[in-house]
Amino acid sequence: MVNQVNRTLQVFCIGTADTKLEELRFLSDSVRSNLNNFSAHSSSKVEVTVVDVSTSQKEAQGCRDLKYVSRNDVLSCYFGSGEQSHSLPDDRGTAITMMSEAVECFLQKAHRDCVLAGAIGVGGSGGTSLLSSAFRSLPIGIPKIIVSTVASGQTEPYVGTSDLVLFPSVVDICGINKVSRVILSNAGAAFAGMVVGRLQASSFSKDNKFTVGITMFGVTTPCVNAIKERLLNEGYETLIFHATGVGGRAMENLVRAGFIQGVLDITTTEVADHIVGGIMACDISRFDSIIEKKIPLVLSVGALDMVNFGAIDTIPSDFKQRKIYKHNEQVSLMRTTVGENKKFAAFIAEKLNMSSSKISVCLPEKGVSALDAPGKPFYDPEATGALIDELQRLIQTNNDRKVNVFPYHVNDPEFVTEVVNSFIEICENSKVTTDPQAFVEPYPNVQDGSVSMTTIPCHKTVPYSLSDFPNAKPETLRRTQLILQQLKDQMRAGKPIIGAGAGTGISAKFEEAGGVDLIVLYNSGRFRMAGRGSLAGLLPFADANAVVVDMANEVLPVVKKVPVLAGVCGTDPFRRMDFFLKQVESIGFHGVQNFPTVGLFDGNFRQNLEETGMGYSLEVAMIAEAHKMGLLTTPYAFNPDEAVQMAEAGADIIVAHMGLTTSGSIGAKTALSTDESVVLVQAIADAAHRINPDLIVLCHGGPISGPKEAEFVLKRTNGVHGFYGASSMERLPVEQAITATVQQYKSITLT
Repeated sequence: MVNQVNRTLQVFCIGTADTKLEELRFLSDSVRSNLNNFSAHSSSKVEVTVVDVSTSQKEAQGCRDLKYVSRNDVLSCYFGSGEQSHSLPDDRGTAITMMSEAVECFLQKAHRDCVLAGAIGVGGSGGTSLLSSAFRSLPIGIPKIIVSTVASGQTEPYVGTSDLVLFPSVVDICGINKVSRVILSNAGAAFAGMVVGRLQASSFSKDNKFTVGITMFGVTTPCVNAIKERLLNEGYETLIFHATGVGGRAMENLVRAGFIQGVLDITTTEVADHIVGGIMACDISRFDSIIEKKIPLVLSVGALDMVNFGAIDTIPSDFKQRKIYKHNEQVSLMRTTVGENKKFAAFIAEKLNMSSSKISVCLPEKGVSALDAPGKPFYDPEATGALIDELQRLIQTNNDRKVNVFPYHVNDPEFVTEVVNSFIEICENSKVTTDPQAFVEPYPNVQDGSVSMTTIPCHKTVPYSLSDFPNAKPETLRRTQLILQQLKDQMRAGKPIIGAGAGTGISAKFEEAGGVDLIVLYNSGRFRMAGRGSLAGLLPFADANAVVVDMANEVLPVVKKVPVLAGVCGTDPFRRMDFFLKQVESIGFHGVQNFPTVGLFDGNFRQNLEETGMGYSLEVAMIAEAHKMGLLTTPYAFNPDEAVQMAEAGADIIVAHMGLTTSGSIGAKTALSTDESVVLVQAIADAAHRINPDLIVLCHGGPISGPKEAEFVLKRTNGVHGFYGASSMERLPVEQAITATVQQYKSITLT
């Protein structure tokens, strides 16, 4: 019998109480009043809580008759619990970023605890920026509204691929007046209606229809509409996505979250904008989640005859002489060329060739859009033929990956029939069924103001979307995504990921020669190769972060292809971590790891570090900041709780650390057994994957001191993808090789 824990559902009204307290009180009263009206005949009760996310040094007053969460309590979710107050830096931009991460931690905890019924906020441009990232992190379906001064502008950076609603404030959010009173009242009523409607809705999990994602553009609408009707008749549910860049990302995020079990990627036009530079581009991760989830995929080349730009006068000068079609006053289309089409084919083929699931590529040789037909502006058989021929040439076909060319136009009924038949055949052969666990119940059954914790799954899948990297340079993000893609390709091929620490240039050079996948530099490597134990890197013998910067001069020039990461001391009190990470990036490092780490300390000393604000949470914050910069992040975690924190911070790779490596002349003697390590590594991996199923997990340290020990652990764990070695990669081999070589010299006789 499952134990149940009851919690009261809450909605959070969030804003900067130092400047918006009057508006927050008014909005909260509106929400509470409407919740009471809507649920007057229901036993379901929802509590309204005001949450302060002020970033100034001014102390905000509490709310007399409303539950109130102070900004210090919010920051505790970021810095870690403790009685001391938490301060923010004077720099406004840095403070907003830090508070945004803190409120995201706060909301995610409420979601994990299954008490979150919705979130509503108020703010200008700064407040909207602060809140939107946290609101976007919540799953689709949880009500989320921001009453905002920027709601009528360019909203994609705030909304991304989420279902966040931006509610126009019309006037500035600066006191209660006859306009703001109406706006906030309507927002409160709308939000309360969303919450109550979700309470009263039937569970999504009761509808186990197979859900199919389909991409569409105006020029492929006849095809997609016919596909939709046919699939509905066959018993499928369909979700249509407009292929505008955001649409493709939204579909893939839902694939990753488990809401979509199959894809008909009919309109892949976002690839054209990505390659050529249009305004409706995908990013380098297009198709990745579909391939990684191994769901049935039928792919076509709809609208790859065009690149999208804005109004005519916004088209780059390099393209002014190209064939342009004015779609409307805001959208201009440019016909693609033979050379560009070959590049599109190469991009698509490279992705599909990495797959190990059922894929059918359906190519219409008579035209790929409504404009690509006889008598139409983009009719160009040579360009369309080059696209189709190149895909046939580059895609590596096998029993699971097929390419079919049909003598039809993309919008012909005959083509629709072939596409749907291919999809149904794939689904039948794949024996794919819907997973009820993928669908989150709107709310559990609420009785007497309580909620059963066992009624809904409470975890967050971390999306890999451009909007989640607000501080990233495009080239850094593309590089990180490429590294992860290569690592996951290797995993799909059944090969382990192997990372290595390097304390010298020659170590790094020959780790690369041996085929290592990642190299990490940190100060202990220098101590280790100087004949001292790795713990020297945690003692006050040198400036850890300065040592890593110095080591870069020795290592980076000799490593040609393998990504090199910096071991960053996240608890360093004498560095602005955001500035230091930019320095790490500019030097040429591909990413970061948290070392030196307080995770290697235990007992009273570790407890005192946490209590005095020098704990593991600072390392989590460093990884979170690096993640937002688009850097590759590979932190150490020493237990399941730390794995959860790092996964929620956006870590790409979790390294399950078993303690100091044993063996050798300066190895540790006190360590877990190998069997105990198997149990702990598995627990860390399971905890990380509950937050992000796509995380890569490696094992490291303790008794895992050689290839045999690594193989022992990897073969007895699930979801652990490789090994990271430091002492075992450079210290132990050097000890053994030099000892053996000297012994051979000493064995020489003179007579």
